[in-house]
Amino acid sequence: LNLGKAFQIGCVVKDLETTITNYENVLGIGPFMKGKATPEKIVYKGRILDNTPSFVATAQLTPELSIELIPENCSEFYQEHFERHGEGLHHIGFMSDDFDGVRQRAEKLGIPELFSVELSVEGVGHIRGTYFDTRPLTGVIFEVIEIKP
Repeated sequence: LNLGKAFQIGCVVKDLETTITNYENVLGIGPFMKGKATPEKIVYKGRILDNTPSFVATAQLTPELSIELIPENCSEFYQEHFERHGEGLHHIGFMSDDFDGVRQRAEKLGIPELFSVELSVEGVGHIRGTYFDTRPLTGVIFEVIEIKP
């Protein structure tokens, strides 16, 4: 599949502010940057979803790896995961210079797309992300990400 370089650990959370406080003050991980995510296009289960803006938060764990906290009410995709599994690990994100190529290879390998999003995040840029159902192969959802300023 040649996803690219591991870039992000994505976690679904119930309460963004409380979780940020726990990471920063209890665990010493942070600081977190909150960003307003303004989806331009969201596709889930073949349907285009509402593009209501929401906030996510990220912190660098290492220079190459960040943690992303996503409120469960961000979209139906995260909400369903939260309802089934509760808070915690949702996906591992990979930064790719070949976003469209990864999607084509996944299709050829029979790895289905779960969710795709295009959005703009203040201070980050334009992002395309596609989540693949790699759970049967790895037990974890993998996301491929492309960021352009």
